[in-house]
Amino acid sequence: MSHWHYQLMKHKNEFSEDDYYAVHEYYDLEDGPAWTESPVMVDGCSIEEVKETLMLMLQDIDKHGVVDYERSEE
Repeated sequence: MSHWHYQLMKHKNEFSEDDYYAVHEYYDLEDGPAWTESPVMVDGCSIEEVKETLMLMLQDIDKHGVVDYERSEE
């Protein structure tokens, strides 16, 4: 059984030397980690749903920190 959380990931910018950060869904699988290729959108059917998603993201960033996107692909 896999579990997932929101994960802040550091990306290399192919057009400049500046890195950027984005939130992905991150899965801890038996054979190693996996994550969504594209960052997640923050949306919802109500303002409360959007606020709840943002709060969950903030909690997971505090709990799991930052993972380097390119390093994780190895």
